[in-house]
Amino acid sequence: MKLKSPFLLIILVFLSSVSCKKETNISFSEINIFSEKETLVEVVIPKANGDSNIASTINNTLTKFACDILNIDSAKEKKLTIEESIIAFNNAYKDFNALILKEFEGDFPNWEAFVDGEISYKNESIVSIAMTGSVITNAANNNLVFKFFNFDLATGKSLKTKDLINDIDQFTALVKKYYDKELMTVHTSLQAKNLDFKLPETIGFNDDGVIIIYNDFEFGALSKDAVEFTIPYTVANPFLKY
Repeated sequence: MKLKSPFLLIILVFLSSVSCKKETNISFSEINIFSEKETLVEVVIPKANGDSNIASTINNTLTKFACDILNIDSAKEKKLTIEESIIAFNNAYKDFNALILKEFEGDFPNWEAFVDGEISYKNESIVSIAMTGSVITNAANNNLVFKFFNFDLATGKSLKTKDLINDIDQFTALVKKYYDKELMTVHTSLQAKNLDFKLPETIGFNDDGVIIIYNDFEFGALSKDAVEFTIPYTVANPFLKY
């Protein structure tokens, strides 16, 4: 079919452009699951709306994080849904409690698990989601994990630090300066390990800048308190790809 005027062609191109923008304009709601049986479990995490591949990729990644936190029995197959993972977590407690009763009188204290997530930053290109997982079993070492997930909203791809930063070496040097300042002014009781400094496993974003958080088990953090600071965009922008 021949177009009758250049003006009609311009309209069609414009409509096509608008349509593409709508496809990548992912909105978010919230998954909120609470279970209180033998164990207490609460999961509150973002959910990408819609049935697009992008939304599915984001939701599958966040669901996997929640399931990994709840997967406390490594001897059994990991569940793929949050609901199934909660059941498995509850069953793991019952099995453990039954084992303990053979040696001690009285029930073992109830286990608790919490998975929280929130969108810390979102623009037309990426969304940054901060996820925290905590499992309390009243053991000597309770599990606490903090992780950022950054997604390309055009593809749904989960972005690693190398995908976000254009010069890793220079950016690492920048983070090291802020890290040293944090130890000197806030975490004065911490001592740096005799290892080469490295970036945390993941980085995130908010309206103010790049968020750097070291979990208590990562390099450099020698206390139960995570080392956290923000590098302003005025300083970090030259290193950012997005």
